[in-house]
Amino acid sequence: HELAGLLPLPRWRPRGQGWQEHHPGLRRLPQPAGRRRIEAQGARRPRYSIGPLHRVCYPNDSKADAGHSIQSRLEGFVNVHFDWRLRSGIASPANFVALLAVLFVFPLILRWTGALSVANVSSESPDHSRAFLKFCFVLTGFLWLIFCIALVGIRQCGKITWRQLIGTERHGWRAVAGHLSVAAAAFVGMDVIGNLSNSVLGPLQHDRAVFQSMIAKSGVEALAFLVLALSAGFVEEFVFRGYIQRQCHALCGNTALAAFLQIAIFTQGHFYQGWLRLVPVMLIGLVLTITALWRKSLVPGMIAHGFGDGLVSFMFFFKYL
Repeated sequence: HELAGLLPLPRWRPRGQGWQEHHPGLRRLPQPAGRRRIEAQGARRPRYSIGPLHRVCYPNDSKADAGHSIQSRLEGFVNVHFDWRLRSGIASPANFVALLAVLFVFPLILRWTGALSVANVSSESPDHSRAFLKFCFVLTGFLWLIFCIALVGIRQCGKITWRQLIGTERHGWRAVAGHLSVAAAAFVGMDVIGNLSNSVLGPLQHDRAVFQSMIAKSGVEALAFLVLALSAGFVEEFVFRGYIQRQCHALCGNTALAAFLQIAIFTQGHFYQGWLRLVPVMLIGLVLTITALWRKSLVPGMIAHGFGDGLVSFMFFFKYL
């Protein structure tokens, strides 16, 4: 027993295998810098130590990792702790406040620019095309404005890149097939919500003529609306389901509460469409949020959102071209 503390033990390594492959639950500890440090400690430090229990019991199995991941996700939905400094956020608090301020003044921007004047122009009027293009131009410009604000905040913070926020790390045909299948399911859910809202809330809506005037009547109008729809599909998912969801989670530390705040902000941005239309907008935002949280990627939501908004233009091109 006395000699065991003095004589160094021989290092044994299986042939053809590293020590980590043979002992997956072990990890090497840093060695002392010199002889004096060893003598000062009074005893030799162990070269190996046992890792976490679930790593030892399941060295090559994903059951322990899956259970730990599920537990962490459940804790993320239950625990709430506020952090006004957004230490775990992807942008600074000043950038987050600036983006929210721009979003809340969006109705004033529409009124100041007169973008909603298309609702007062008959679809048969020669001025309809100019008013419609103005509407599409203002909304498209506003979407890319908030995208630039979010992108500047992400780049200044430097914690993640915009590609990591979107979730484009998955490659290969399986990832593409998974994104397309989830996007198709999300699009079906959005279509069901839209049809039910039209059948249930349709008789109560007194602004149907307003939205009829916002339907493209020519190829130029359809192209402009398609650009707006694709921009909305990309930018709104990036800003709301990506940037704002992350920032709200950094604020409250709770995934469910962050999703609620994000959907509320998303719904408020569509207030210009009328009170009754906020109901389907909120439900569609819920579907897209669940899709983003489930897949940990914004790609399926972007595809479903862009295709759903641009369906009117696609139908116009299919009918007249």
